[in-house]
Amino acid sequence: MRIAFVDLVFSWPPNGGADVDLYHTISGLQSAGHEVHLFVPSADTWERGAFDPAALPFPSTRIPFTRLGLRPGAVARGLRDAVDAWRPDAVFIGDGFFFKPALIEALSHYPCVGRFYAYEIACMRDLLLYKDGAPCPCNYLVTPKTCRACALEGMKDGILRWRFLTWTHEFLAAGAFMPSYHARLSRALGKLRAAIVYNPLQAEQLRGHCDRVHIVPGGVNVSGYDCTPVPAKDAAAPKIILMAGRVEDPMKGLAVIRAAGERLWQERQDFQIWATHTDRTLNSRWFRSVGWHTPAALKAFYRDADICVVPSIWEEPFGLVAVEAMASGRPVCVSRVGGLQSIVAHGETGFVFDPGDSAGLSGCLRQLLDDAPLRAAMGGAARRRAESEYDWDRIVATHYPGILEDLRR
Repeated sequence: MRIAFVDLVFSWPPNGGADVDLYHTISGLQSAGHEVHLFVPSADTWERGAFDPAALPFPSTRIPFTRLGLRPGAVARGLRDAVDAWRPDAVFIGDGFFFKPALIEALSHYPCVGRFYAYEIACMRDLLLYKDGAPCPCNYLVTPKTCRACALEGMKDGILRWRFLTWTHEFLAAGAFMPSYHARLSRALGKLRAAIVYNPLQAEQLRGHCDRVHIVPGGVNVSGYDCTPVPAKDAAAPKIILMAGRVEDPMKGLAVIRAAGERLWQERQDFQIWATHTDRTLNSRWFRSVGWHTPAALKAFYRDADICVVPSIWEEPFGLVAVEAMASGRPVCVSRVGGLQSIVAHGETGFVFDPGDSAGLSGCLRQLLDDAPLRAAMGGAARRRAESEYDWDRIVATHYPGILEDLRR
């Protein structure tokens, strides 16, 4: 099958998980025998189209635009002309923000599948679906007036200063602040042959707008992670509890793991919590900020850890850090949110606790700290689950034949 991939913000090296997901999806389908080609608009900005086509393992085309020329109609026409010249059998539309309806409309003469990596269709404010310290129950497709007002309030400072990044630029250029944008988005979603999301909440948000929705997880190259046994330690050596990722973001739950650590330290002093945070003033006898590290460097921290924790308090679309820890053969404690809760098999590869429940987390950690054989057993089971469910080759082989079948109908 000849498949064109169109993405509005792809960069390599990656700016985020969506870039990684798209890269491995395209590579995997190419390895499976499909003809692939990536098309991306580029401009003089780090947020859009920053990559060297010669550095990618699959064919790609950057379509140049000036910042002033980045308008939904112009971008959609430029991408349509490039895709038409390549003559694909189907089109995957990847990451993008408020230009996406124009892009779907421009390419709807092909069978199209839309990939949604975050809550971009539900949350106009910042695609996070999180407000005032809690997950937001609104959905732009259902509550457009409320969500438009919230988005305008959230972007007000950037708009007034006329300094904004891609999200706000597209919001204004696409006229997403206008009531008519809701109808345009709804029509565009109806033109998709299928949609791909990370979790059931995203699938529910699309109910009534797209007939076929596939839940496809993210992944890792499991073979690239050393699965060393959970290190054996004598009584004097502290057991390491690791929280990796963008720890400085309050939504990631640093306050939760610190509260759990304070509770545990009152009863035992046989552990340390390590977090990839840069604020050394947080350090104490039981807490250590280890700084930010590249994904490659983080592998050493996973190897040194006894337990990994992902205590997010927002509805994480997926939860790549948990998969990386499992690929490293470590038991993982995660909060019951978004796609994160489906990654860990509770009681088998780790534990799942309620978001924000530091007492519940301390109970999970206490059980693991007390039981070395349990840590080892869960770590081994975690590695096996990563191999069977979250290795990129397995993801492409398991999920994409059905999606491609949708595109052939």
